[in-house]
Amino acid sequence: MKWIDILSQSLQNLLRRKLRSLLTMLGVVIGTAAIVVTMSLGAGAEKAQMEALESTTNLKLVQVYPFYGYDTSATGQRRVTKITDSVIRDIRAMDGVSAVTPMVNVWFGGSFALSTGKYENSYAQLLAVYPEDFAKIKKLKSGRYFSGSTDRMEFIMSEIAMLDFRDPKKEYEWVDYYSILDAGGELPLPDINWLGANYKLILRWEDYSQAEPPNYEPEITEKEFKARMVGVMPADLNDWQFSYYTVCNLNWLKKIYKENKSWFKEMGFEMESYDNVYVLADTVEDVEEIIDQLNDYGLQYSSPLEMVAIMKEQIATVQSFLGFIGAISMLVAALSIANTMMMSIYERTREIGVMKVLGCRLSNIRMMFLMEAAYIGVFGGGLGLIASYSLSYALNNVQWIQEIVASFMSGSAIFETGGSSTSVISPQLALGTWAGVVAVSVLSGLYPAYRAMRLSSLAAIRNAD
Repeated sequence: MKWIDILSQSLQNLLRRKLRSLLTMLGVVIGTAAIVVTMSLGAGAEKAQMEALESTTNLKLVQVYPFYGYDTSATGQRRVTKITDSVIRDIRAMDGVSAVTPMVNVWFGGSFALSTGKYENSYAQLLAVYPEDFAKIKKLKSGRYFSGSTDRMEFIMSEIAMLDFRDPKKEYEWVDYYSILDAGGELPLPDINWLGANYKLILRWEDYSQAEPPNYEPEITEKEFKARMVGVMPADLNDWQFSYYTVCNLNWLKKIYKENKSWFKEMGFEMESYDNVYVLADTVEDVEEIIDQLNDYGLQYSSPLEMVAIMKEQIATVQSFLGFIGAISMLVAALSIANTMMMSIYERTREIGVMKVLGCRLSNIRMMFLMEAAYIGVFGGGLGLIASYSLSYALNNVQWIQEIVASFMSGSAIFETGGSSTSVISPQLALGTWAGVVAVSVLSGLYPAYRAMRLSSLAAIRNAD
C-alpha cells in the first residue's frame, strides 16, 4: 500500500464510527486542555511575579558587601573584609560587569543642610556615587547627570526628597506623598527654580565636649559649599535606594574629605573603605556569572535574582501538582484510545484477514492502525488547544472566573497576579503539548496494532461474523 492509501484508509476507518471516534477525541481534548491550562496558570503566575519584581527593582543590580560571614580559614576560601578602591577596580574588571559604584552614606555627628532663597532642606541625607556608573543605573525625569567637575557640589534628587525643602518661617505642613503617588497624582513641590537656582550646602556640627552648665550650649561649627542641582529623579515609592537621598558626586566628596580629613575624622566620619557597593550587570543572564566571580573573590552579595529563584521553585512545585492532575486526564484519554483501537480490531477481524490473504504487508497493517491513533491525537490535540486558548481568554477577561481561580489559589501568594494575565500560553507550551499528545496517542495504538498483525489470516476469515 502507498502512503496516501494508508492515510486515506485510516481516516475512513475513523469516520465509519463517528460517534465513538468523537467520544474518544473528546477525552483527548479534555486531557490536552487540562495540561495546557494548568501549566498556563503557573506561567501566568511567574509572569505576574516577574513584572511585580521588575517594577520595584533592577534585576541586573547586585549589592556587594565586605565578607562578614563565618571564619573560612579552615576551608581556605578567600575573605575580603574591606572594600577599597583597588577592590572596586577588580570588580569592574570582572566579566559581565557594566558599572560599579560605592554607595557612601555620609553619616557623622553633624548634619547637612541645603538652602536656596527662602527654602531650606535642614537634614539632607547625602549619598555619594561615581558619576559615570550612576548614569547607567538610574534614569532621570529631567535635567542631566553629573558633569564630573568637582569645583562645586552637584546633586540629583528625587521628587520625594525635594518635598523636604520648606520655608522655616512658616508652620510645617506634612505632605502625604504615599497617598498622592498611589493615586497617580503630582506632588505639590515648593515653588523653586530647581535646576536654575543657586544652592548652598551647609555642614553643621555641634560640639558638646566643652559645653558648661547651666545651659550646656554646644559649640557650633559650620562649613559652607556652593552647590548646584543638575537632575531630577522621578518619584518612586519602591525605589528605596535613591528616592530619599541627595545623590552627589563621590569624587567631589573625596576632594572635600581630603581637604578636611582631620575635621571629618573628628566628627566620626572616615572614608578609607566602602560598606556597600552596587554592581550592574550587562544583562540579567550575566548576574549569575558575576555572583560566582564575587564569591570566588571573597565578597558577600545580595541579588533580586535570588528571590526570583525561590519564586520559580515555589511556582514549579504548585505547577507540578497541577500538571499531575492534567496528566491523569491524559492517561484516561490514552486508555480510551487503546480501547477504541481494540474494539476496531474486533469489528474488522475479517477485513484484516482478507488484507493479509491478498498479500498486504504486516508493516502496512500496523501503520494503518497507528495512523488512526495518530489522527485521534492530531485532531483531539488541535481541538484541545482551541479549548485551551478559549479557557485562557476567559481566565484573563471574565471577572467571575477570575474570582473562582483567585479563591482556589488563595492559599498561595505566588498566584496573586495583581491585574496581570492569570493564564499565559506560550507557543512552546502549546506546540510541545500537541506533539506530546500525538506521541501518547501513537503509543496507545501500539498494542492494538501489534494484535492486528498477530491475527491469523485464515482464522480471522473463518471466525469473523
